[in-house]
Amino acid sequence: MTLREQYQTLPKLLKVSEVAEFTGTHERTIRRWIKEGRMPAVESPEGLRVPRRLLWRFLGLDLAA
Repeated sequence: MTLREQYQTLPKLLKVSEVAEFTGTHERTIRRWIKEGRMPAVESPEGLRVPRRLLWRFLGLDLAA
């Protein structure tokens, strides 16, 4: 699967657990990064969500790939 295909298959707003699984880190790590302001997130009625576009930017991946 190409990087573009991976990006397109992700939901537009990812749960903290989905970000943790995708990055291979623990949910506590993701929550800490969000709390420290290192990882952008938005608050929704269902809880914290990370927009896939901002996750890609956080990971340093090129959307044009």
